[in-house]
Amino acid sequence: MRLVVTGGGTGGHVFPALETALCGRDRGWEVQFYGASRGHEVSACEKAGMPLRVFDARPVYKPVSLKGLQSILALLKATSAVLRAFDEDRPQVIFATGGFAAAPVMNAARKRRLPLVIHEQNTVPGRTNLLLGRNAYAVCTAFHGTARHFRGANVQRTGMPVRRALRQSAQGRLSLEHGHGSASPVVLVMGGSQGSSALNDMALSTAVRMAKSEVQWLHVTGTSHFDVTHDSLQRMAVRSDYQVRAYLDSDEMAAALFECSLAWCRSGAGTLAELAAFRKPSLLVPYPHAFGDHQRHNALEFVAMGAAEMVGQGDMNPAQVEARILSWLMDTDRRVAAAKALADWDVPDAVERILSIIEKAAAH
Repeated sequence: MRLVVTGGGTGGHVFPALETALCGRDRGWEVQFYGASRGHEVSACEKAGMPLRVFDARPVYKPVSLKGLQSILALLKATSAVLRAFDEDRPQVIFATGGFAAAPVMNAARKRRLPLVIHEQNTVPGRTNLLLGRNAYAVCTAFHGTARHFRGANVQRTGMPVRRALRQSAQGRLSLEHGHGSASPVVLVMGGSQGSSALNDMALSTAVRMAKSEVQWLHVTGTSHFDVTHDSLQRMAVRSDYQVRAYLDSDEMAAALFECSLAWCRSGAGTLAELAAFRKPSLLVPYPHAFGDHQRHNALEFVAMGAAEMVGQGDMNPAQVEARILSWLMDTDRRVAAAKALADWDVPDAVERILSIIEKAAAH
């Protein structure tokens, strides 16, 4: 099997694409990753030892403005470069997870009439998958609510590929390595791959309000927000055991997810899939500027099944957040019910399901 995998620009598209690529390579397939020269996939593929071709891919806009026309011209130029790469790599199937990095690859697949399998991570499809994925052999989804956006397509809910270290740790129940005492509840705060200044600020203010409680905190700020958050922490009356980190690697994140009682976080698809893998309830704060408001729609699916609460970024205040956190921590039955709902939603063999569909596409 000769497979080209594409998707990127941001981590939310890169991680499921890369995990699928790595598992395909484990099967003995010839796998080549195609990405954007300025995307997150460059460092991710280098770290994973995955062969990568890069192209001058840019965000895709509707052709109703100068920016839109420029993006179309850039897409056509990058598509030509991808077609030349196809001549060398001779792929049998293209697997795409969306993002602007995938646009020229998906367009080239259409021109060559190569089988295309896409994975849409969010409830509301991204621009690239929506515009270029309608004629795909199959549309794989993570959320139940995504199918309505691809009416008439071969939609299959495969679940969301989760980073291998996290999935294995979830199944093996990795113990915490951060020094939190298991006797006290732990709230894990994280703002997604980019971090969130609004969430960071509110977390510190809420922790001050809850300083006399037994709640312990592990706060992941995002690399670009760490210094500001750490400086604020030193000036505030926060408990001495309040832990703030810029970033957690896969093993550390697995440990934190296993130990935490509640996550307070954004509602990106990757984050929610990891919470489901570890059966953890959450207080979700959707990123308000996400395309198609997809983080809010992601959150609503978790809220509907009793696995989360949602609060708007502009509606947060320390008293309200404290009340919501305590309502989860003081209700064991509610957390147990949330864990069961998350177990029902989770698809542990998501990557294997996707690879099976790719094999069928190659034989089609």
